[in-house]
Amino acid sequence: MSLFQSVFEITTLGYLSLSEPSIYSSLYPSNFQPLRTANIWSSDSREMDVKPQLYKFSSLAQYDPSESIEPEPELEPETIKIFVRQIEVTGSTVFNAEDFDPIVKSFEGRELTIEELREVADEITQLYINRGYITSIARPVSQTIENGVIEIRITEGRLSNIEIEGTRRLNSSYIRSRIELGADVPLNVQKLEDQLRLLRINPLFNNVEASLRPGGEVGESILIVRVEEARRFYGGINIDNYSPPSVGGERTGISLGFQNVTGLGDEVSGSYSRSTTGGTDVYDFAYRVPINAKDGTILLRVSPNRNRVTQDPFEELDIRGTQARYELAYRQPIIRNPREELAFSLSFAIQNGQTFVFEDVPRPFVIGPDEDGNSRTRVIKLGQDYLKRDSEGSWSLRSQFNFGIDVFEATVNDSPIPDSRFFSWLGQVQRVQLVDQNNLIIVRGDLQLSADSLLPAEQFVIGGGKSVRGYRQNLRTGDNGFRFSIEDRITVKRNSAGDPIMQISPF
Repeated sequence: MSLFQSVFEITTLGYLSLSEPSIYSSLYPSNFQPLRTANIWSSDSREMDVKPQLYKFSSLAQYDPSESIEPEPELEPETIKIFVRQIEVTGSTVFNAEDFDPIVKSFEGRELTIEELREVADEITQLYINRGYITSIARPVSQTIENGVIEIRITEGRLSNIEIEGTRRLNSSYIRSRIELGADVPLNVQKLEDQLRLLRINPLFNNVEASLRPGGEVGESILIVRVEEARRFYGGINIDNYSPPSVGGERTGISLGFQNVTGLGDEVSGSYSRSTTGGTDVYDFAYRVPINAKDGTILLRVSPNRNRVTQDPFEELDIRGTQARYELAYRQPIIRNPREELAFSLSFAIQNGQTFVFEDVPRPFVIGPDEDGNSRTRVIKLGQDYLKRDSEGSWSLRSQFNFGIDVFEATVNDSPIPDSRFFSWLGQVQRVQLVDQNNLIIVRGDLQLSADSLLPAEQFVIGGGKSVRGYRQNLRTGDNGFRFSIEDRITVKRNSAGDPIMQISPF
């Protein structure tokens, strides 16, 4: 069943595809929220993550490498002039001789005072500083001058130690390993600040501050990092209409979470929602743990639920269904900084469902499940995510390849009847555009393609608050489909922390 024509007719209607915290953190990263239900890799989840604040760690930029305790070597008196035929710059792993030529060539082939040699060294030091290497320093060395060749030696900056203050429960290695990603030799303050900015928006922290101090040797620095850990427990309640009318369109729910359970930055979360008619109960439990400094994470998710038709006149038939989803996922960012992120993910999902009539009589209601109403899928998912941030908003791109396989008693039927053996591709693109501080334009497109007939759990869905607003939940489903939306989001009220608490959407 194709949805192309149906979806095209309603392209001007908006829908909410990201959670509220995710959209607003793209532009106001101080409001960054922890992952709540940990379902970022599920087939029906559409969250695309954040634009962190470009926080300026001013104490890093103000570092003066000349404050090192090692004195500059004594040279000849200032009044003596030396004929300089050539200036050799040594010790650089960043620049080559051609990079230094614009500086040194104007001083070669003439007599120079020691002060002028220091001027050459200062200009070379400034070249490093302009490229972000603020702890590197160039100095003329005490030497015996032969054939008019003068050596200026560069001591490239490095961190001799990272001191972490303020941790309570979190293992300090969590912080240190991430900072070390930006602590190459020579030390580049821009790369270092990138890692500090990423820590600052990490939901494990309320605040992160840092400063550089001179170390015991020339070019060495000590980084002092002061952190304030966030509350470990969080929770919330919700009321929405994200449920099909057949089981009760309105629902209430609660979500709870506990982060940094073991001191490794891990998180356990759970949620429960129930429709007002009692027609649906949905549970979602997840555990997520980071496994490397680039925030590669492993996710384990379990989501059982039950449904019962409560809509007249079908309520008398006692139609009900059960479903359980189990998922193991690994996500690894390859590029990660405050301006962009590229990540790949691999997951394996098991989903079992069964439907009944007259309370306990097994029966299928669509083509695909077996005669007892059982539907079982086992899916390998390969995902690619890219996020690009700019001063006016962010771009989010996502691609996901789904491979249904015949393992663990998966549903198998003769072609063309849908079963667990399939291939599909889902592509998504989103632009969040900042009009002003209280106005966002969200443009979104989704496309699913499959040459196979799909079981209901893997089909493309439109309708409802997270898809096409103004139409009931799960209005249309199909193997292939696309949707496009434009939404205007206007904030009319914020709380004391600056978080939006009331918005309107004209379209």
